[in-house]
Amino acid sequence: MTPDEPERLLRRARHTDWSKEELLELITKSAGATLAAVDRGLQMVYVNEEYARWFGSTPERLVGKTLVDLYGENDCARFMPFVERVLGGERVQYQRLLRTPYGFDEWRTICLTPWPARNGVIDGFITTALDVHELQVTMNALRAANQRLSSHMENSPLAVMEMDQDLRLLHCSQRAVQLMGWLPVAHLEGRSLTQLLGHTSDEGLHEALQRLQEGQEAQNRAETSFTREDGSEVHCEWFNSALTDAEGRVTSIMALVQDVSAKIQIARQQQYLANHDSLTGLYNRAAFHSRLEQSLARARQNAGSVALLFIDLDGFKRVNDTEGHRTGDEVLRTVAQRLASMVRAGDTIARLGGDEFLVMLDREVTRDVTDGIGQRIIDALQEPMWVQGRELRVGASIGVAVHPPLEGETDALMNRADQAMYSAKRAGKGRLHYAERALQQT
Repeated sequence: MTPDEPERLLRRARHTDWSKEELLELITKSAGATLAAVDRGLQMVYVNEEYARWFGSTPERLVGKTLVDLYGENDCARFMPFVERVLGGERVQYQRLLRTPYGFDEWRTICLTPWPARNGVIDGFITTALDVHELQVTMNALRAANQRLSSHMENSPLAVMEMDQDLRLLHCSQRAVQLMGWLPVAHLEGRSLTQLLGHTSDEGLHEALQRLQEGQEAQNRAETSFTREDGSEVHCEWFNSALTDAEGRVTSIMALVQDVSAKIQIARQQQYLANHDSLTGLYNRAAFHSRLEQSLARARQNAGSVALLFIDLDGFKRVNDTEGHRTGDEVLRTVAQRLASMVRAGDTIARLGGDEFLVMLDREVTRDVTDGIGQRIIDALQEPMWVQGRELRVGASIGVAVHPPLEGETDALMNRADQAMYSAKRAGKGRLHYAERALQQT
């Protein structure tokens, strides 16, 4: 029956002398749905031709039979809970997979409607079945697809977040909860991602998401770093994309978030190892050279000064040869610690190799400052060291080169400080000597 068929039949009925019984028979025969009336004893009182066709019979042969006669005890047991509900006065609707007369299994929506009660007792019910197979198959496929997608999202090593156009969370995977250190998922849906990420250390992500919201980009990436409540530092890489409707309006935004903390930590370690001495933790020659170049460039631009203190240990070779390299290494580590405690915050210390160290001063450089720091270093390194239960002693000779008045080239200034250090050794060690044309006291 087409959608306008009932209305057409009613219009015809108004212009004919059909009885209600004739009209009812016409409708039940023409309806595409199966229809039957069942009494409280579960006996068929009425069936239409479509219903009878499912059993390969005629309505006359089915009337008087019971549901058990038609469906069998096992099949009846499956739908009897629905029958009991409709006999209790409730209108019931459910889906059921049925075998058609043509041998195919198809989905039908079964609707059970109670007869009007007489004296408070339901006399029976009307059952109809509508073809919803294509709809049910589509729904099942969609449900299966959603389940697969949800499973992928939950099992993904990436954190997954879906938001509406206003960045309110629609879905958040468990991995995202763990990565961000958030509360359980039940407390997150509907909350603003911007508020949840208020502790991020940069605005790059917020700007990237805003570009998606405004339709400037369909996808982008961003990096964030933040500290969770437990104090752990987390670095994340975000891969974001926007979903738009037919008019181009953004309807949702998806974010896949990767924890790159381990990669950042490895990069930091590599950077540290590339710039620091592995034994003492001080800057190495290459890193010191770079920092010296930068300080000299600033001094030339701002009429500032830079002083180099070239330090060579006195008596270290004897200790290293007699006590062994392990003891020698411990002495060098102790020297590095004492140097760090003798200079000011911001001053630069490096180990060039062996027992040679450098200190660079690039602020408030006066003769009093260089003299004071140099002498404190000499005094500190002359103090005895206790290594593996033994008292050991070394000393230090220091050469100082200052720009200006000395030339402001990196290698040249380091060479002048090196020469001044050897001059201090020749003068008796444990001394501080300035390169020629040293800075006058101010």
